[in-house]
Amino acid sequence: MARKISRESSLDHALTLFWDNGFRGTSMDMLTAALGVEKPSIYSNFGSKKGLYLEALESYHVMLRSRIASGLQSDVSARDGLDRVMNELMAPSNAAIRRGCLATNSALEIADLDPEIRSRIKETFDDLLGLFTQAIRRGQQDGSIRDDRPAGALAQFLLSCFGGVRVLEKTGVDAPHWSEAARLALSVLDAPAAPRSGKSGPASKAKAAPRRKPKALRA
Repeated sequence: MARKISRESSLDHALTLFWDNGFRGTSMDMLTAALGVEKPSIYSNFGSKKGLYLEALESYHVMLRSRIASGLQSDVSARDGLDRVMNELMAPSNAAIRRGCLATNSALEIADLDPEIRSRIKETFDDLLGLFTQAIRRGQQDGSIRDDRPAGALAQFLLSCFGGVRVLEKTGVDAPHWSEAARLALSVLDAPAAPRSGKSGPASKAKAAPRRKPKALRA
């Protein structure tokens, strides 16, 4: 008879295994050993290995969202919150095996093969994109972030930087310049520098004139 198990503890163990080994690299034998139960208990409580994986992804989603939301709301300035969160997200992981972001890893491994898993991963990134977009809009209102670009576009750029660095980490690529990369990514939020005021006259007017296209490229 399948025994009832602690869902919270089971999800913690399963999440660790899936993060370390991926969905396909985690066997039912590995799960039963980590959870301390027989296979019928897993099937009874989660339906299948995939059902357990989906719940582990949801657990990761909640954990990541809480971490980011807390970081974004902990500062007076929206820009300060974004600086803090992006530096934390782009910092190298100290884990020997658990590299990358679980949602990103899952997207690379299996999202193309399973619509349900893809949908769950999309929910995670949509949620994170929403958090970044809201923070950037607050920054545009308090003057700490440029307002000449859509908040959604700036948010998507930052999220892409986070995802990209986690993919590189997963491959084992060394990242000695990660802090400078984070600074450069965040510089996209800065207001563009005001153009220098030059001397008036024909020369300055010529410099300000738009460049003409080469003859071969003209419409």
